[in-house]
Order: sequence, then C-alpha cells, then structure tokens
Amino acid sequence: MKTGRNDPCPCGSGKKYKHCCLTPASAASEEFRELLAGQDFNSIEEVQALADSFMQQRNQQPLDDFQGLSSEHVYRMLHFPFDTSAFFTFPETLSSEPEAPILNLIQAISAAIDEKGLKATAKGNLPLKLCKQAKVDYLQYIPAEDYLHRMNISSEEYFENLHTARILMELSGLLRKTKGRFFLTRKYQQLTGKTGLAGLYPLLFKTYCQKFNWAFRDGHEEIPFIQQSFLFSLYLLKLHGENWKPFFIYEDYFLQAFPMVIDEGESLPYRSAEDEVRSCYSFRTLNRFLHFMGLANIEPIPSDKPFSRDYQIRKLPLLESVVRFSI
Repeated sequence: MKTGRNDPCPCGSGKKYKHCCLTPASAASEEFRELLAGQDFNSIEEVQALADSFMQQRNQQPLDDFQGLSSEHVYRMLHFPFDTSAFFTFPETLSSEPEAPILNLIQAISAAIDEKGLKATAKGNLPLKLCKQAKVDYLQYIPAEDYLHRMNISSEEYFENLHTARILMELSGLLRKTKGRFFLTRKYQQLTGKTGLAGLYPLLFKTYCQKFNWAFRDGHEEIPFIQQSFLFSLYLLKLHGENWKPFFIYEDYFLQAFPMVIDEGESLPYRSAEDEVRSCYSFRTLNRFLHFMGLANIEPIPSDKPFSRDYQIRKLPLLESVVRFSI
C-alpha cells in the first residue's frame, strides 16, 4: 500500500511522510517513475526532454506548505531576493516619507552630528547623553511591558536598538568615525538631500537584510536560515497580516515550510530544539525585523496568567511600499 504524503512516516519517526523520508528529491523521483511507466522512447534525448518538462512544471506548482508559492518562487526568495524582479521588487525610493522605529533612531543620531562631528566615548560609542535622550523618544514604539522602559542606559551598548542603528548606518556608508568623532558621510548628505527618508529607508532595509548579522548579541543559536528567509516572512505578513495574529501562528507557517530548520536548534533539558527555533524566529524576524523596520505592529496578548509574555502582530501600510509581490 502506497504511503500518502500526510500519513505517518513508515520509518517510525512520528513525523508526516512529507516532512520526513519523502524528501523533495525522492518525491520527484517517484512521480517521474510513474510518468515513465508504459511509455516507449526512441532515444535518451526524448527521456531527457520529458524530464526537463516534468521538473519545470513541478517547480512551478503552488504548494500548500509554501502558502501557495511554488518551489521556484521560494528558491528565488531564498537565493536571489533582490534580483528577481519578475516575482518581487523593492523600490529604491518609496512613494512617501516612511515612519519606523529604526528611522527614529537614525534621525536621533543624525541630528546630534554637525559639521564638526560628534565626539565618541573612550570605547568608541555614541555619547551617553544622546543615548539617554534617544531612549526617551524611542519608548513610544515599544510595549510598556518591554524591559527598555525599566532599564537604566549606561552606554550605547546597553541600548541594543540604538547600537544596531549606529552599526547599520556604518554598514550602509552613511556614518564614519574618524579620529574619535562621528561624521555623516557625503553619501548620507546627498541621499537625504535628494529623496529624504523615502530614499534612505530602502538602503537601510537592504543593508539590514544582507549585511547586518541578525544573530548579533541576541543569545540564540546562529541559525542563519532565519535571516536568509526574510522575504518569505514578508510574504507571510502580506498574506496573513491584515488582522492581529499571535506570534505562534507565524512560527507555525515558517516551520510548515521549512521543518528542516529544527535540526539547527539546540535541544536542552528545559527546552526542545523546536522551541528554540520558534523563539529565535519570533525574536529576530517578528520583533527585530518586521517591527523594528516599521513593517508591523506588535503588542502583548491580554492574559489573566501571571508573567505571560505572549505577543501578537499585525502588518502596517509601509509593507506595501517596501516590497511588491507579483506572484
């Protein structure tokens, strides 16, 4: 009897067949063997032509696990996100001035720097006065339950989001440090003078996705695939983000599409590998990416349980301006 895709895997793992021994390669081989059965061919070239046509059609079929995307769509998302204009585009200049938590911090840094520059601390960080004021202005973007409301900022490195904003400006070529002072670069001056935040944001966005390490100082496993799949997460938000949804819903969608990522999580006595991946995905993608970049709102889910820290997320209009899907 043939094992169905959603049946328990015969190997006894407890997983569905499609998430275990029915790998994409074995599934394709099985379907192709069925296609070949009973057919006669005059040459190996005919077989190869049929195989090419079969794989092309198969790769373009929408899949439930990929939320209706095909294997080709997802492959392009993962490996060529900024170079597949037939499926998704990222305008270099937005149609209107954006608002986002990251921009609040970028503007705070920029406003503190004049033609003489801004003196760095002995450790090369932003001055403490700027950090404290930036925190006050930034609190409007985060839930009252967030630790930052209660934290006493003693240096730039204690204000993680500000530290990230400064690094992001440097990686984008907008900020440089010379002889102990911070300066805005000519690139920053030209970009903001010509297009303002509407032109600045796409550069910061691309830099955050491609150059900044999402695992930087967050306490989780590296799991680089979470960052590599950023465009798939944007697609999830576009598809399901009209209404508030708990974080775990997006975790489910992500693991349904990429169950192999669980193998990259570390299993501990008090936490499974899957729980680690879920926590890492929510923190890096839903909070530090979608919320930080102004693409979504997040807020705690009301609960009678003490110490409950469950969150929910909903997309913001900026998402539609930042990425356009044609799939």
